[in-house]
Amino acid sequence: MIVRKKIVAPVTPRIVQANSGQRLLRYALLFCALLFAAWFSYDYGRTQAPANPEAPIAQSGESEQAVTELEQERDSLRQQVAELQQSMKQTRQDLVAAQARIQSLQQAESSQREASQPASALQTEPAPEPAPVTTVSEPADNTLKLENVHIEATQSENVFRIGFSVMQDGVGSGRVTGTIWIAVNGFSDGEPRRLSFKRLSPDRRSYVKMGFDLQQDVTEDVVLPENFHPKNVLIEAKPYGDDYTGTAVKIDWFTAG
Repeated sequence: MIVRKKIVAPVTPRIVQANSGQRLLRYALLFCALLFAAWFSYDYGRTQAPANPEAPIAQSGESEQAVTELEQERDSLRQQVAELQQSMKQTRQDLVAAQARIQSLQQAESSQREASQPASALQTEPAPEPAPVTTVSEPADNTLKLENVHIEATQSENVFRIGFSVMQDGVGSGRVTGTIWIAVNGFSDGEPRRLSFKRLSPDRRSYVKMGFDLQQDVTEDVVLPENFHPKNVLIEAKPYGDDYTGTAVKIDWFTAG
C-alpha cells in the first residue's frame, strides 16, 4: 500500500514580501532623518554666524598694528640701552685716563723737586753765628682810662647823678680832646630800651666835652622818664685824632647814698 504524503506549499514568498516592505519603510525614515539633520545643521549655522563678518578681519588688523608698535618700542629701548652702555664705557675710560694723568704729574713733580735740590744741601753746613740781640721797646699805650664810675641818688625821685674820671696813663704828653657819650639801658613797659644822654640830660646835650692834660673828672645829672627801670649805664670816651685811643665801660645800675 502506497502512502501518499501531503505536500504543504512553502510560505517563504510572504516572508520576503513582508521584509521588503519593512526595509523600504526604514530607508524612508532614514532619508527623512538625514534631511532633518541637514536642515537643522544649516539653521544652526545660520543663527550662530556673526552679524558683522568683517569684524575678525578688522580685529586682526588692529592686532598686527599693536604688535608692530610693540616691536618698534622694543627696538627703541634696545637702542637706548646700547647708548647708555657706550656712555658708561667712555666715562670709565676717561676716569682711568685722568687717574693715570694725575699719577704721572705727581711723579714728575716729585722728580723735579728732588732734582732742584743742590748736592751741597745734603752736606752738613756749619751753624751760622747768632746775631746780636737787640732790645726793642714796645710802643707806648695811649689808650684812655675810665675810672671811679658811680651813680648817686638825689633829692628828686627820677634825677640821678653819674660821676667818673677819664685819664691817660701818663706816657702821653699832649692834651686830650674829644667827646664823652653816656647812655642808660633798661626796660620800659617790659620792653628793652636804650636812652641816650640827649634824652636824659636836663639841657638836652648830646655828649660831654672832653679836654684835659692828665685827668678830667665828670659829674652829670640824668633824668629818667616814668615807668623806666634802668639796668646799666654805658660811658664811652672818644678822643680826636690818632694820638690817643678811646675806651668804654659799662656798669650795672647801682645807686649810692
